[in-house]
Order: sequence, then C-alpha cells, then structure tokens
Amino acid sequence: MAKQLRVLVIGAGAIGGWVGGRLALAGHAVTLVGRQPLADAVAAEGLRLHAPDQEALVSDVRVLTSVAAAAPHGPFDLALFTVKTYDTETAIAEMQATDLGQPTVISLQNGVRSEEMLAAAFSPERVVAGTELNPISTPQAGTVVLEKQRGGIGLAPVVPGAPVTRWVQALDGVVLSTRAYPDYRAMKWSKLLLNLIGNASAAILDMSTVEIFANARLCKLEIEMLREAVAAMRGLGIRPVKLPGYPVPLLAWGVRWVPPVLLRPVMRKMVAGGRGEKPPSLLLALRQGRRRSEVSDLNGAVVRAGEQAGQPTPVNRALTETLSRLVEERIAWDSVRHQPEVLLAVTAEFKRKAYANKAVER
Repeated sequence: MAKQLRVLVIGAGAIGGWVGGRLALAGHAVTLVGRQPLADAVAAEGLRLHAPDQEALVSDVRVLTSVAAAAPHGPFDLALFTVKTYDTETAIAEMQATDLGQPTVISLQNGVRSEEMLAAAFSPERVVAGTELNPISTPQAGTVVLEKQRGGIGLAPVVPGAPVTRWVQALDGVVLSTRAYPDYRAMKWSKLLLNLIGNASAAILDMSTVEIFANARLCKLEIEMLREAVAAMRGLGIRPVKLPGYPVPLLAWGVRWVPPVLLRPVMRKMVAGGRGEKPPSLLLALRQGRRRSEVSDLNGAVVRAGEQAGQPTPVNRALTETLSRLVEERIAWDSVRHQPEVLLAVTAEFKRKAYANKAVER
C-alpha cells in the first residue's frame, strides 16, 4: 500500500461516508465528522457499505461529532469537505478555529462557489475542486449505499497547473473511478448542469423526476431552464466538459439546438437511466422538513451567473424563489404540490417580466 494518509471527512453523509469508508478499507486512518446517530451506529455495528456487486463492513474508522474533537487525531494530510453548501461558512469557521495541520482540502460539494470560499479561507494551493457523479444514499445511520456504478469522481486544482495526481491515485479504483481535469470551473459547472435536471421542479411539485419528464409542458420547462444555464455558462466563457459516465457537452449542445419536441424522448431516457425514481436531493430535503435548501447554490447559481453575464434567467429565478419560499414556509406546499399548472403559471409570469424589462433596456 502507498503511504498511509490521515484523512478527515467533514460532513459524513452519503458521499462523505462512502469516500471515507472506502479509504478506511484501503488502510488509511480516517476520521469522520458527522451527527450523533452516525457515531452511535458505527460504534455499535461499524460502517456498512453496500454496492451493486459487493458489501463491506468498516470497523476501523473513527466518528466524531465536531471538527474541534478531531484535533488530537491530526495533523491530517487530507480534509474531504462534504457538507451541504449552506453549511460551508460554518464548517470553514470550525476548521479555522482548530489545529488540523495543513491538509489539502478537497470539496465534493454541489454548486460552483465553495472552492472560492475555501481558497479565501485557506491557501488556494491547498484547495482541490471535486465532483462525484454516482447516486449514493444513506437509508439509515451507519449504512451507505452506492446505488449505481455508473459515474465516478473528477478532481481539478483551483490554482491552474497545480498537481492533483497524488489525490487521483489515492481515490481511483479505491473509492470510485477518478480522473483529473485542468479547469475546475468547467468541471463544476458541467456537474451543475446535471444537478439541475428535474431537481427543483420535482421538489416544488412533490413529483419524481420521471413524472416531470413524462409531462410535455414540464419537460419543455426543464429544457428552458437548462438553456438558461448553458447561456449563462457561455456568457462567463465556460465550456462544458465530459464527466465520468456523462457526455455533458452533448447534453449542452442538444439543449441549445434541438427542438424540445425532439429532445424530450432523449431526456426521458436519460433521466430513467440516471436518477430514475429515486427522489432528487431538493425533494428529499423538503420531505425531511429541512428549513434550508441548496437551491440557491444550484438554480440560484445560474441566476447570479446570468446577472453577471447579462443573460436573463427567469425560469431559474422562478424555481429558486418558489422553492426558497416553500422551505421557509412563506407559502404552503399544498398550494403547488402535484399542480403543474400552478408552477407553469408562476414561471410564465417570471418570463414575461424578465423579457419586458429586457425590451425596456434596449
């Protein structure tokens, strides 16, 4: 085995639990920072990893409930940053207040701005952007399920040209198939396009992604939402890249040029073969009663990029604002769930106002 690494996983949910558990199985010294139910479950029965072709029990892993408690077990070589995007600032503050050594920080979060926040807090040379493409779930504390083998991990340095080979080698084949990318913004925005598909609309309507794409009008809305995202990327000078198992450049080309009536069957097949009936992340969070949502770092990221690039993004704005109001209980879920016509009317009004304002500006 290569040199043993001291690894700290900050936010040991589905992704953090899988990556940390697999690294522990490979002989690395892994400390997970998670919630008390995880600590209790692992102390009693170990960390259980399930994949389509194998199962494993990880007994040699430490679980703590705070970053501060991890200090005596450092210094760490690697800090895997896997908290929800809305917890990024809090987790960074906890890291800054604790002597963890000088670990490389790999962010495997959603969204496109955590790397900038981490680079501002620590040395940019220590920050590596990451994407994870496989569906992973935690049906109960202490159990992590890799639901499909399709996908993998992408890593890219925040400082152009900085080496990431060491980390690719540490993860590749041990955790999941892993490859390096030269441009972290292209990699993260390409993952964002995939995160957007059937996510916010499914959460608002309390429908599966398959149900969303079975509805012709909702499917058209999804395509309009993705077109806004692709246009915002182009405005920022970011080109999509192929991710493990996902031809994102082809998706972006199709969204931009193929009529919705022809693109719909392709998108339906893509959704069925990807997430399928599994509830998307934003819907899961809403069903669990969480009062915070990552929508501001998904569809909201498109809105902010559109503003920067001078591109209107009314569909993404409508989805962001509607879901945010649901999460904050400013509107009742029953007023829109299972009612596509309500969401379609809301987005139509956002589009009307956006393009009316654009016409006035001209």
